[in-house]
Amino acid sequence: MIGELLRKGIIGLFVLAFVSNAIPYMSVPYLVVVAPLFAMMQSTELTMSIIMLALGASLGKLVVYGVSRGVGGIKRVRLGLKGLAVAVNTYKKATFLAIFLAAATPIPDDVIYIPVGISKYNVLFFFIATFLGKFIITSLTAIYGITAARVLEEIGVPEWIHIPSTIVLTILIILVINKINWVEVGKVYEEGGLSKALIYIIKSFIKIILSIRL
Repeated sequence: MIGELLRKGIIGLFVLAFVSNAIPYMSVPYLVVVAPLFAMMQSTELTMSIIMLALGASLGKLVVYGVSRGVGGIKRVRLGLKGLAVAVNTYKKATFLAIFLAAATPIPDDVIYIPVGISKYNVLFFFIATFLGKFIITSLTAIYGITAARVLEEIGVPEWIHIPSTIVLTILIILVINKINWVEVGKVYEEGGLSKALIYIIKSFIKIILSIRL
């Protein structure tokens, strides 16, 4: 199915991103497959692909938000998740960042989006934060995919190995990012602002990589 969608160009990419993000807790890591393909695109196609992937992913998460908001109308569910909903409403500043970071990183984002939907967080702010995050992660994936392809070419790796090599490396990077304490990131942001939160993320990333090497 993924192969068929990829052959349909930017429309296929949009559908792939939308479907991969629209089902709660069932997100498909589509960027792992798309990453090496960015290196084969021309500038106009590359730009349109990034936008369509980000838009498709954001609209998919909007479906998750909508379902969560609807389910939140059920009294038993609302009471069961009351603590999470209260936290979202209490820390609105951190909530926007949490939505953005969840979209901009390969962490399991529905854990954040579902209570956000139940709390009836502003839908426009939700979409903006999600789109910005998805645009950033897709752009970074494109840069990464193009750079990886060039590095592999420079060191003489056969072209037919480029795609599987990039996919494996992408999976390893995702595993490292998932080890970052994102709850602590939110606390740092709430107390010290965006700059300190970014510094904490960078330090955590480097620390995790060094621990793996050891």
